[in-house]
Amino acid sequence: MLEVKDATIVAGERTLATRLSFIARDGQITCITGPEGAGKTVLLRTLMGFLPVGSGFVSVDGELLTVLSAPAFRRLMVYLPQQMQMLAHQMTPPEADLPKNIWLGPALEKADDYDVWNDVLPNAVEAQPVEPLSPEEIFRLASETLQQASDRSIVIADEPAALLTPELAQQMLQLLRDQADAGKTVLIASRRQTLIEHADQVIVISE
Repeated sequence: MLEVKDATIVAGERTLATRLSFIARDGQITCITGPEGAGKTVLLRTLMGFLPVGSGFVSVDGELLTVLSAPAFRRLMVYLPQQMQMLAHQMTPPEADLPKNIWLGPALEKADDYDVWNDVLPNAVEAQPVEPLSPEEIFRLASETLQQASDRSIVIADEPAALLTPELAQQMLQLLRDQADAGKTVLIASRRQTLIEHADQVIVISE
C-alpha cells in the first residue's frame, strides 16, 4: 500500500500539485491521469523516492518514504518505464530478439529520468540511441518483467499502453488486473482511456 498525504509535488521550481492525498491499496489499480506535461511521471518518480515531496509525506505500508529510505522500499517495487526498451536486456532466449544496444553499467550516483532498473535501482544507462520496440515487443517485455518480479508487492507503470494496439492495450489491462488480483498494489500513469475506465481509483492531475 502506498499513501500520499497532503503532498506538494514539485519539479525544479514548478509546483505540479498541492495538498495531494490518496491511498493506492493492495489488490487495486490506481491510475494517475492528466494532460501531457501535468507531472504524472514526476509523481511516479516521487513515489519511488527519487524526488522529495515539497511538503506532506509518502508512506509504504505505514513506513515513511524519503529519498534516504527509498532504496530499501524500491526493493518492493517493479517498474515498467514508458521507454520499455530500457528493459530489453531482461528478455530470455529464445525471445531475446530485441535491440541489443543497452549497456548495463555500475550503479549511478544520481538517478536521471529513466535510469531505473528492476534489479538494482538505478544501475543502467543507454550506450547509444535505442530503436523503438514494436507493440508486440513492448507487451512481451512487460509481461516477462512482471513474471520475473513476481515477489515484488508494488507495480508502478508509466504509460504502459501508450504505444500498444487496442487489442494489446486490453491485454495489458488484464496483465495489470492479474497483478492486482494477486494482492499487489498497482499504480499506473496513463492517458489511455481503456486503462482509466477500468481502474479502481483515478487521480487526476491538472496543469
